[in-house]
Amino acid sequence: MKNNQVHYYWLDLIRFLAAFLVLSSHFRGAFFVEYGLLPAEQQNAFISFFYLVTRLGHEAVLIFFVMSGFLVGGRVIERLKNGVFDLKSYGIDRSVRILLPLVSTLLFLILTNFIQGIDTDWIAWFGNLLSLQGIYCSSVIDPLWSLSYEVWFYILAGSLAMLLKKHTNGIAIPFVLLLICLLVFTKLNSVYLFIWVMGAVTYWVQPKICNKFLLCVALLAMIILIGTLQFTRVSRSLSLGEYSSFLPNRDALELLFSFTFCLFLQQVILICPVNCLARFINSMGTKFAAFSYTLYLTHMLVLRLLEYYGAPKSTSVNWFSVGYYIGELILSMIVAYFIYWIFEKRTATVKSWLKNRQFSCRIPCLSKRDN
Repeated sequence: MKNNQVHYYWLDLIRFLAAFLVLSSHFRGAFFVEYGLLPAEQQNAFISFFYLVTRLGHEAVLIFFVMSGFLVGGRVIERLKNGVFDLKSYGIDRSVRILLPLVSTLLFLILTNFIQGIDTDWIAWFGNLLSLQGIYCSSVIDPLWSLSYEVWFYILAGSLAMLLKKHTNGIAIPFVLLLICLLVFTKLNSVYLFIWVMGAVTYWVQPKICNKFLLCVALLAMIILIGTLQFTRVSRSLSLGEYSSFLPNRDALELLFSFTFCLFLQQVILICPVNCLARFINSMGTKFAAFSYTLYLTHMLVLRLLEYYGAPKSTSVNWFSVGYYIGELILSMIVAYFIYWIFEKRTATVKSWLKNRQFSCRIPCLSKRDN
């Protein structure tokens, strides 16, 4: 069985870059005018590339779904196969991993709403705490839409594991949970569930040796699909007009993009960083990835505060506006790291405490049975 503490090369770097893409996408949209409104002399290849890279937030979320399936779903399959899946441990791991960053973000939301004089919608607030956004209520912060998917992915995986393991309390509870999950995905977009499952299968069929040809083909296919996906979004600056009808629908393109990323992921994690620069980049990726989850959840609240305090929306791309933009990104990362340090950094400690408490509760129960 694979060690749960194994370090996959470049995975942390990809995780951080995905979070940073979401951050940069939202901030560019908020603090720069759309491409078509730039001065004519600025509508060139260089600035077009800047706008393209900073509109890949949704593609980054697809990458998150694949990696979640890889790291969570794949390991559930592995532990079931090896007969070591423990439902309580799984429940603690997933609950703590989700709730610490989520609670910190929702508390930060209360603070930012107070600063801006906005009344908090408490029904939506508690609905988001219970991951009911997209099912019963709307997301109180834009990035939280994807967190609802993550939670229901985890519940679905846990209920399937309970059924396959023939849980000691019978099949009623896991069957009901499975039915609830299936009903939930009649409200949520089931395409993202398929993407998560792709990630789980990717973990299960990992190759032992990197195929560099397949790596390059997958990377090239990803780039082509990223470009194609841009034409399926509503945009006044980027449109194929009548030719857009020849494109596959967006769901199909998202599935294809996720599949090619799965192939890329399988290969890239096998490339060992051998020189000092590669090891340094990989190490820095791990450090930045540590707070990428909190960064993903909290950055929109920082953006709202910046807008509230009058951060300008630039009508051109120049050294001043780009410097302002970079400063705003850095500020968001600093705030995220501070919140991470208080909450998410304690994830391992809280998990350990809960598991030890669970174990200590078992001992008296066993002693009573023995007596």
